[in-house]
Amino acid sequence: MKIGIVLWSAGLAALVGASWLGGTGPSSTPSRSGVKVVLFLSTDCPVAMHYTPRFNKLVDQFGERVAFEALFPNEMETPGGVREYAKDRGFRFPCNLDPGGGVARSRGVTHVPTAILLDADGRMVYKGAIDDNRDGTRVKKPYLQDAISAVLAGHSPSVARTEPFGCLLMAGPSAPSVDQVNFAEHVAPILYNSCMRCHRVGEAAPFALSNYEEARKWADMIALVAEQRKMPPWKAKEGFGEFHDPNVLSAVQIETLKNWAAAKAPRGDAKKEPKPPTFRTGWSLGEPDLLLQPKRAYKTPSEGSDVYRHFVIEPNLKETVWVKGMDVRPGNRKIVHHVICFLDTQGASKRLEARNSDGQEGYTAFGTPGFIPNGSLGGWAPGLQPYMLPEGAAFELKPGTRIVMQVHYHLNGKEEEDRTQVALYLAKKDEKINRVADIKWLANPFFRLKAGDKNAKVTGRFPVRRNTILYGVMPHMHLLGKSMKAEVELPDGTTRPLIWVENWDFNWQLSYALKEPMRIPAGSVIRVEALYDNSATSPFQPNDPPKDITWGEETTDEMFLLVAIAARDD
Repeated sequence: MKIGIVLWSAGLAALVGASWLGGTGPSSTPSRSGVKVVLFLSTDCPVAMHYTPRFNKLVDQFGERVAFEALFPNEMETPGGVREYAKDRGFRFPCNLDPGGGVARSRGVTHVPTAILLDADGRMVYKGAIDDNRDGTRVKKPYLQDAISAVLAGHSPSVARTEPFGCLLMAGPSAPSVDQVNFAEHVAPILYNSCMRCHRVGEAAPFALSNYEEARKWADMIALVAEQRKMPPWKAKEGFGEFHDPNVLSAVQIETLKNWAAAKAPRGDAKKEPKPPTFRTGWSLGEPDLLLQPKRAYKTPSEGSDVYRHFVIEPNLKETVWVKGMDVRPGNRKIVHHVICFLDTQGASKRLEARNSDGQEGYTAFGTPGFIPNGSLGGWAPGLQPYMLPEGAAFELKPGTRIVMQVHYHLNGKEEEDRTQVALYLAKKDEKINRVADIKWLANPFFRLKAGDKNAKVTGRFPVRRNTILYGVMPHMHLLGKSMKAEVELPDGTTRPLIWVENWDFNWQLSYALKEPMRIPAGSVIRVEALYDNSATSPFQPNDPPKDITWGEETTDEMFLLVAIAARDD
């Protein structure tokens, strides 16, 4: 069963009209009678939780004639959290966010759970408690059930209002309406905080959003990509794992951007506009201890497929150093899409570079560096903020190790040059390193995606044989990937969410640092499940017609890989 999550706009029309705006949840086809029940719930109210069996019984009893829907108005509710809550409880009706409690407030809702019953003409004929007792075995007055029965029989409910009980409504600020919203007070703070780190002159985004005129031009596009959650670029599903520095817009922020576009992007009082943020011109983590870069600039062609260029860099270390953090400075932000630094202790990268015959430094290989790396220092993509590993943890970089800097180039219609730099930050001499961070490659190369299969599933189970501390993860697939979900099964059988990239996009391969390092005891299992679309209708299908696909390095091959940054937790 799938439950879809959409965003609600405040106002009477949201309660009276069809409310299902899209997604993968149940249909919003109006009931045969036109009667509708709206339930106001929350994912963390224990009273609302106790009503789960009664909600489902009401749907069993009246679902063919009455439309049911649940709204979640409280602050900090997320699409992912609501989706999981609804799925876990077997709800067979749409479950939607009510950003800022706009709908709840417009109807005077003060508690969750609260029920509202609308007749075929959209008039509110009942509002209040579901029944008279939070204990389902002690109910004497089933208010909502009686009200529905009366309306379906053509009568007015004998009880039209009751006092709800449960948890107080805790909705946060609501989005400004179309009549109220403006750039100065409402939109500028969103763009400056969540978008300008990339959307400014000299950065990777294709246009700037640093003032009103720049934003006004893009108002409709901003609203669209925000609603689709394509921007800001953050692919991890909300509510499934917690990560460092998530750049995710709230439901209220998305509603604000939509209302601003609908209002034709008014400026408001320019005197109330906040000042655009200032950004450090140097390295965000300070001056690096070790600076790496190719010997000379790389020249990209004007057209063709994206280029994955691998530059083999020798740090020429005389002794082992401990790497705490990494940052990247693209030499040409117009074409650099992402950077990943792999480690090579066996010389495989030099042999690959020696085969290169295009006269430029490095070599080209799709997706991965063309060999099994001995580790990695992590990656960078626009919008990601660098961070340092916790006290006592670091990557070990030994003499003789080569750093293979993979740079993904987007071509832009003309020849360009780039010389990207990587900054490494080392542990201080007085820091005791007791956890050696390493990259674990959790892979299942033994799969075959059948031609035409829209939902080909590949799974992997990876035993954790020693006590481990996990710092971050990075899912990796190729063009046919649809989703990847990873969770940890503990020795007692319980599970902990790790990461779920629900809508895979090969162009946004992000590395996700956990908000807090996760301790995983020996005897646990990391379970990974991925879906692929190998049909002719796949928007990224590289083969015409589709053919069976297996693991491989080429563009037309596939991969099943979860990269984990971890250390022994002795």
